[in-house]
Amino acid sequence: MSGNMGITFRAMINSISDGIYICDYEGYCIAHNDAFLRITGIPMDVTGRHVSTLLDDHLISDSVTIEVINSRQRVSKVISYPSGCEALVTGNPSFDEEGNLINVVCEVRDLSELSTLKNELKCSKQLNKRYREILINYGPTMSNASRKITARDPKMQNILDALPRIGDSDATVLIYGESGVGKGLIASLLHEHSSRSANGKFIKVDCSAIPPSLIESELFGYEGGAFTGARREGKVGLLDQANHGTAFLDEIGELPLLLQVKLLSVLQDHKIQRVGGTTPLTMDIRFVCATNRDLEKMVEEGTFRKDLFYRLNVIPIAIPPLRERKEDIFMLTLSFLDKFCLKYQRSLSFISEAMDCLYEYSWPGNVRELENVVERLVVLSQTGIIEKADLPEKIRRANQVIVLQHTDISSQKDRKIIPLKAAVAATERQSIERALRQNEQLGPAAQALSIDISTLLRKCKKLGIMRGSASAKMR
Repeated sequence: MSGNMGITFRAMINSISDGIYICDYEGYCIAHNDAFLRITGIPMDVTGRHVSTLLDDHLISDSVTIEVINSRQRVSKVISYPSGCEALVTGNPSFDEEGNLINVVCEVRDLSELSTLKNELKCSKQLNKRYREILINYGPTMSNASRKITARDPKMQNILDALPRIGDSDATVLIYGESGVGKGLIASLLHEHSSRSANGKFIKVDCSAIPPSLIESELFGYEGGAFTGARREGKVGLLDQANHGTAFLDEIGELPLLLQVKLLSVLQDHKIQRVGGTTPLTMDIRFVCATNRDLEKMVEEGTFRKDLFYRLNVIPIAIPPLRERKEDIFMLTLSFLDKFCLKYQRSLSFISEAMDCLYEYSWPGNVRELENVVERLVVLSQTGIIEKADLPEKIRRANQVIVLQHTDISSQKDRKIIPLKAAVAATERQSIERALRQNEQLGPAAQALSIDISTLLRKCKKLGIMRGSASAKMR
């Protein structure tokens, strides 16, 4: 084996977590990885030594290699090693084209590691089960009319409870919210809750994705020969397709001023006119719009028409970002975990430290980012549990909060500026300790803090607050 090839081969087998032990057809070791020495406890490199000498020196209690050489078949058995561990050793024979034995490759798997992993998986599944029980017992997880959305935050509950009433009307709705909070899902639910769902379609138009030169023809359609390159037979516009249904104009703040005028005319007169056409067409369309921009500020700046803003802002719905509805993170995570485990035929669970990291992260991409992270974890996980180390680095860093132990920041004499996260942690600690002192039971203490019991227990554990006392208060 050449130098470069040898280095590459050693790097390859050393990247394997199980022990690898390779012998030639006579039983002399030609290679092994570092994991083999770690698992077996053999204190030296055994390359070049015959496997029988390992038996003679009591470095191994039995030899799969010898049995494979004698039987020329795959052999598996459990062997005890000087390290004190038991390992499942599987030997595989390798033959040349003429059927001659070339070498024996043994895989050594530490059974104690498998047992530990099995126990961790069991504990993780029990923890996930407790998460679900706490969340289910505490209260409803979503509106009965809006089963597609997982939410326990009071603000989101109010929105979901109002959807059937809003859906039954024809009033124009303007949905506010950051990217990824679920504006499109809310819009589709409004359509589902309306009588229009039986007679018309839900047509989504992303105003930011269509080039300004094409958006008019895409929205209103055009007559044949209206411009160079137009279809001879013309084209039906997206608003035409939404007749008797719902038109969802996403990112309405990106609509050019010229198109804002035409849209205002449609809202006032309920008619559209295709590009190159002369006859207005009567339309019955319910408009739902969404934006992540400050339209009122755009009105002041002159980039969005004031009259159109008031036409659209009949029923405003403001969806809070995920960082402002922390209690939804647990339910959303478990919901996405179930979804992607079913999709990819996996069985996975989160350990508590990983859940804590998800909770502390600010989620700038909101629900969409959380969904993508969970899918990535399900796809890439090599075990049955998702640990803190499996999370993206930026999420792990979010959990590294400095806690000021027994410090009252309001009484510091030198008034030094301390890190904001440390100040928040100290204030949170004081509030929780005060609530626990003033209330005999965890329920009233959690209510005084405007959080639920599961959150209070998690924060007590994280901050190291009166763990024994807090547990006793549950009795």
